[in-house]
Amino acid sequence: MATRVEIEGAKFNGLGDLLTNGASVPRYTEMARRGNGYATMATAAVAALVVRPTTVAALEIQNITPGKVMVIDRLFSHWLVQSTTALGSGAVLYAMVTRPVVVAITDAALAINSLSGKGALGKNVITAASTTVVDNGWFPYGSMAKHESAGAVVPGGALEALIEGRLLVPYMSSLCLHVVSGYVADTFTSGASWYFEDDDDIEPVIN
Repeated sequence: MATRVEIEGAKFNGLGDLLTNGASVPRYTEMARRGNGYATMATAAVAALVVRPTTVAALEIQNITPGKVMVIDRLFSHWLVQSTTALGSGAVLYAMVTRPVVVAITDAALAINSLSGKGALGKNVITAASTTVVDNGWFPYGSMAKHESAGAVVPGGALEALIEGRLLVPYMSSLCLHVVSGYVADTFTSGASWYFEDDDDIEPVIN
């Protein structure tokens, strides 16, 4: 457990970080300055579901870094192909965090890119597409996007959910993503961005 030095008038977050006045810099500048921010995104589109997700994830991102937790900042998905069905359909992002497991998933080796100009991350995170998972509670995040075209197969817009730390992925747990849409012919490439923080306050429980 990290030692926190008490300073009169100082305030700390739950991870023991000193909170400073950020009025002179944009939001999240201090988090990005520390260089622990990363993002990844699927390269192959996956068909949307037309029911709530259960045991299949379009994208799974597993934290395999001992002593670190992934603090999720954003979820996003590019609506790569819209079906030719008429306007009126919508799509929304779903996500869940799995229980910790003993065995790592098979790595699809998606690029894990830095948010502060560093090189791509190595084997600290494993990514995989269309994985079988144990349902640990899927929930929708962000706003629904509507079909933007009809009569042609064209790219659509993007879905985004600002999580801002409301989802935490401990060591050997995974962030799972999928999209629910009105038509299974719609396809999406999903991803997420996060910051690594010390895992002092989260004790993993291996099933």
